[in-house]
Formats: sequence, C-alpha cells, structure tokens
Amino acid sequence: MSPGGHLVTTAVACAAVQASTGSVALTAGVAAGGFLIDLDHVLDYVLFERQHDLRPAAFLRHYLAGNTRLVVLLLHSYEVLAALALAAWWTNLEGLWGYVLGAAALHLPLDIVFNGKVAGRNMVPFYSFVYRARAGFRTSRLIEPGRIGTPDPRFWSAFFVGSVVKAIPPQPHLHDGADDPGRELFLTDAA
Repeated sequence: MSPGGHLVTTAVACAAVQASTGSVALTAGVAAGGFLIDLDHVLDYVLFERQHDLRPAAFLRHYLAGNTRLVVLLLHSYEVLAALALAAWWTNLEGLWGYVLGAAALHLPLDIVFNGKVAGRNMVPFYSFVYRARAGFRTSRLIEPGRIGTPDPRFWSAFFVGSVVKAIPPQPHLHDGADDPGRELFLTDAA
C-alpha cells in the first residue's frame, strides 16, 4: 500500500481507538504499528541498499520505482509480530498492544492486498521473515520482476498513489475463426 494510504488509514484507526478507549498509549501504539512500522524501509534503504540520499523524494522514488535489490524489512514479519504479541501479553503494556493491533489488523493486511496487486503474486508468504531469508532477501526472487512502472514524479501524488503496475501494450487479437458461428456452415458446405 502507498505510504499515504497507510497514513490515512492509520489516522482513521487512531481516531477511532482514541474516541472509543481514551487511551493515549493504545492510540500511539496503533500509530506506530499502522504507519511508523515502515521505518524498516529506511533501515533497508541505508544499510542494505547502501543509499545515502536521505531526501524523502529520493527515498520514495527508489522504493516506488522498484529499485530495491534486497528486502529485509524486519518489522514487516509475522515472526517479529508474534514475538511482540507475546511480549504484549506478558507485560500487558497498552502501547505494545496498540502496536500489535496496528501492524496485525491494519498495516500488514493492507500491504498483502495492495502490494500483491503490484507485485503480481500472493504476498501472504512474503511477510514471513524466514521466507524472505530463504530467498536471500533478493527482490528478484520475491517479486515478479519488471512489473513495477515509473512512479508519478510529483512527491505528494506518488506518496498517496504508491507503486504502479507497468503499462502493458495491448496484444493484437488473432482471429482464428474458432468462435465464429458461420465457420461451421462454411466447413460443412465445403464437404
């Protein structure tokens, strides 16, 4: 899902959580799990992609254009989420429960649906850290190569639209006549 999509859905979820519970800690946790979870993209960008241009537009363009070679994304994993859920259960910290709620009920499901449309494959296994590790974290082994198109050059538009599928030119339709009802008449007349 686009960063802007995560921002909007997280803001709505935070408003609902704050209005219904009055808990600032729970609301802050939902904000972290729903939106700030994407900070692991920044870590990947700097540590694994070895990118040094920290301007938001350069970072966004790198990701949305599909230029990543490696996708470690530690926070985007069922395994870390399960460990955090266990820690939340053990400590009963509202903020940690909020993070788990924001990540498990909001961020990851939206990523699975929307990123799957762009990636061209089922994204459910992708969010397992072990699955990505077995693929060497290599993007080329995890996402259908060549599907991602050029993002909008305008920052805010790209922020809210996200990655787009590359436009595929229409293929010419070769008509073999198999679906032509007159074909049967022609063939029987020839016999």
